[in-house]
Amino acid sequence: ATPSIAFSTSSFTLTKGTAMSTTTPSSTGGTVVTWNISPSLSAGLSFDTSTGTLSGTPTEVSVSTLYTITATNTGGSDSATVTIVVNDIAPSSVAYSPSSFTLTKGTEMTATTPTSSGGTVISWAVSPSLPAGLVIDSSTGVISGTPTAITASATYTITATNTGGDATTTVMIVVNDVAPSSITY
Repeated sequence: ATPSIAFSTSSFTLTKGTAMSTTTPSSTGGTVVTWNISPSLSAGLSFDTSTGTLSGTPTEVSVSTLYTITATNTGGSDSATVTIVVNDIAPSSVAYSPSSFTLTKGTEMTATTPTSSGGTVISWAVSPSLPAGLVIDSSTGVISGTPTAITASATYTITATNTGGDATTTVMIVVNDVAPSSITY
């Protein structure tokens, strides 16, 4: 008799470096002789061709991919599909050093690069917008520029994001006017 297979879960969202729950398909009908999966699984994941079991610890990030699993015996074959996505480890411990900036209107600030732990940050964002003349590089998180307006002390939330999630930190920025000079009578 032709086998009939099914997975209790057809969609897996995994995290790089974290073992997935071992998953074996159910099979009714004839005894399965061979199991096959197409395309090949992401690095670190494995497929047991004698049982159809999915297992392992993913070692690289991968986009959502549809896999076809086929069970075959002398009576024929049956297929089931599963979707697997491997997200990165979420960023953590995001920080700027220093985290407080007292700047002067018209004077370029020293570009400041953030540090982070966890997975690789894909994008950086700030809220609210930085003072006029300052920018955050959305791919590196570097804050730089020359402030063009006086700005009262304010706190800005920086968000570091990847496929696994996000982490935030804050910086304080104040932009003072240029000090008076060359006063004569």
